[in-house]
Amino acid sequence: SGRAVEFARQEEAVLKRWILGQIKKEGKQISAGALQLFLQRTGNDMENIASELEKLLCYTMTGDAVTTADVEAVCTVLITNRIFEMINAVADKRQKEALRLYYDLLMLKEPPLKILSLLARQFNLLMQVKQLAGSGAALAVIAEKTGLHGFVVRKYIVQAGKLSEKTLRNAVEECIELENAVKSGRLKDVMSVELVLMKYSQAG
Repeated sequence: SGRAVEFARQEEAVLKRWILGQIKKEGKQISAGALQLFLQRTGNDMENIASELEKLLCYTMTGDAVTTADVEAVCTVLITNRIFEMINAVADKRQKEALRLYYDLLMLKEPPLKILSLLARQFNLLMQVKQLAGSGAALAVIAEKTGLHGFVVRKYIVQAGKLSEKTLRNAVEECIELENAVKSGRLKDVMSVELVLMKYSQAG
C-alpha cells in the first residue's frame, strides 16, 4: 500500500537551518550575508541547493569559513535571476546592459523563446506585486498570492516601483504577441527579445 505525500517548497527559515546544519557538519561557518547571497543564487529548490552547496564546500575545503566571495566565485546564477537583472537594466534605461545580459544567456545556449517567456512571466509577476503592494498588502500576503519566496518579495517591490502598471501590462501583451509571431514564422526568435529590451529601455 502507498500514500500521497506533498513535498512542498520550504520556507526561508527552514532552508537556512538546513544549509547551516550542512555547513556545520563540515566544520565551517558562513556569514549572514554569504548565506543570503547563496539563497538568492540558488532559489528554494532543495535539489539545486544541495548541488550548489556541494560545489561550495569542495571549493572551500581548505578553509574554515564560507564568504560572499566564495559564493560569487562558485555558485551558478539561476536564469530567473539573470532575467531579474535584465529587467532592472530595462527599468533603469541601461539598454546596452540589458542587451549584454541577453547575449550572455544566448552564449549559455538558452533558447530565445524561453527567455521571452520568462520575461513575460517576470513582467506579469511585477504587475501583480505592484497591485498588491499598492493595496497595502503585507509582504507575507504578497509572497503567498504570487508564489514568490519571502526573501525576494522586497526586491520585487522595489523593481515594480520603477515601472508603471500600464508599462508592465503592455510588456506582457507584447511578449505574447512576439511569441506568436516567432511561432508563426513572421519573426526570428533572437530578434523577439531584442525588440522587447530595446523598446522598454529607451530613454525618455
